[in-house]
Amino acid sequence: MFRNIFSNPRNLIFVGVFTFILLNQPVKAQYYNTIYWMQGIPQASYSNPGIQPNAGFYLGFPGVSSLYLGLSHSGFAPEDLIKRNENGTSFYIDDQAMLEKLERSNFLSFDFQTDILGFGFRSKKDYISFNITEKVGTRMGYSRDFMRLLVDGNDYFLQQGVDQGDDVPAELGRLSLDAIHYREFGVGYSRQWTEWMTAGIRAKALQGMGNVFFEKTNLNLTTKPNNYELLLNADLLVNTSLLFQLSPLDSIGNDTYFEVDEEDLINYVTNTKNLGFAIDVGANFKISDKFNVAFSIIDLGLIDWKSDVENFGLQGEFEFTGIDFNDFFGEDNEDPFEQIIDSIQGVFDIEESTNAYRTMLPPKFFLSAAYSPGRKHKFALLARGEYFAGTIYPSFTASYNLQVAPMLGTSVSYSVIHWNYNNVGLGLHLNLGPLQVYTVVDNFLGGLRPHTLQTATVHFGLNIVAGYRQKTDPTAPSIRW
Repeated sequence: MFRNIFSNPRNLIFVGVFTFILLNQPVKAQYYNTIYWMQGIPQASYSNPGIQPNAGFYLGFPGVSSLYLGLSHSGFAPEDLIKRNENGTSFYIDDQAMLEKLERSNFLSFDFQTDILGFGFRSKKDYISFNITEKVGTRMGYSRDFMRLLVDGNDYFLQQGVDQGDDVPAELGRLSLDAIHYREFGVGYSRQWTEWMTAGIRAKALQGMGNVFFEKTNLNLTTKPNNYELLLNADLLVNTSLLFQLSPLDSIGNDTYFEVDEEDLINYVTNTKNLGFAIDVGANFKISDKFNVAFSIIDLGLIDWKSDVENFGLQGEFEFTGIDFNDFFGEDNEDPFEQIIDSIQGVFDIEESTNAYRTMLPPKFFLSAAYSPGRKHKFALLARGEYFAGTIYPSFTASYNLQVAPMLGTSVSYSVIHWNYNNVGLGLHLNLGPLQVYTVVDNFLGGLRPHTLQTATVHFGLNIVAGYRQKTDPTAPSIRW
């Protein structure tokens, strides 16, 4: 089945879009919410370079000092699409309930990150850090009307037009996709500038390795009068920089294979032609002995793609009648995409080129306030936003940090992420002499109730830590080892 789908080049992008939208599996993800005020973990400074770690020195174990994997979806949860019948004996697909959960704009993201190398040290009031980090991420934005088109075809829009006495167009222009693999070389510097302010910056050189970017997605929907025929005019521009070459698309067939040898892999991971730059900035203000306010912006930057670049401009018009979501789970269905593929095959006019292009990283914004009634306790509120394709996707977190003992720190949090309320987070770091082990998750309940899962995170690592300040130091943090 899948070989038939992907053998035709005109279906590659189409099927890719649908795959990113429809697959909402229970995977772990990273959100930097629970960890934000866990200064006992050096990697907490990744969310705010202006908050200095407690350790005077840290060295991350190569490859395992900072590991996370994750998914976040602002749209529907699995339970909104897959329902159990009244007798509880079988399941069915409720696509209308799924549509009711969608907002006008929806967001789906996947991230993987691991530190190849990381270390940092304090020099009086200054803190300097360095990291080499491998990052893989996917961001996709889509509209509610886009999903309604998949489910209902033009029936909904035609009926709305009848009720309102005029044509009701589908809002499809919010479709966006950016899948990326790059390496980050970061140098961080923070300083306690005054008794009440610590601020810092992290400059990051970026080495781009792979990318798929939907630069233009102009989709116009029109309905023929007096019938249910739907015409979709498409004007797309897709840029790629990949390990293998797709062009010319017309030469790709059932017997085409993309071979990748050892030399190709070496050239891929050592490619220095796709360069970029980004910065993180942040600050921590001590309002009183018990009250702090902090803010930060991370991943403010871009990458210029010049190596192995291919551009595919697609223009055309095709008729569309919708998808039956039950077909994706039916046992007798041989190919749920076959009807759609047949309708668009040979329609698009594809223009291929090799022009360099630029992508922006999706920046993240943090604003937080923390209250510390004593050395062992800290209560905090955090607002976070991620900007992508013209929309800010928010989350809000309330957390409680407790330093149980000099060697043990914990955190419990509750988050509202994309207006989903099922997010209870936990954080823990344990110091066994100079060896530190830490784990932070932002949705512990998601593992227990995967049918409700929309966002979950896990962040794990091993560090060597040392050099905590002495009690006599007036600028020392309230928690000391």
